[in-house]
Amino acid sequence: MSDHTETKVSGREMIRAHAYPLLALISTATLLVVAILLIPQAVRHHRYNLCVDEQMRLRRSSGPKGQDGPGKLFYLKAVEHCEGR
Repeated sequence: MSDHTETKVSGREMIRAHAYPLLALISTATLLVVAILLIPQAVRHHRYNLCVDEQMRLRRSSGPKGQDGPGKLFYLKAVEHCEGR
């Protein structure tokens, strides 16, 4: 913006000149707050996924031999353990 010492600027022009930076600041702050608030949820889900993976590995190693996949029961038991039931 140029220096407006010589010209008279109306209120509408001042609002137009300052609205975009103000709205950009508000939206940036909002995005940062949302990102910060999502961090605990992301950490919890990451730990839950690690727990399920570890339980699947443990159950697969102690399961019956000759089974090619982990099976639905192994998965359900792993989820049940990680959810604390």
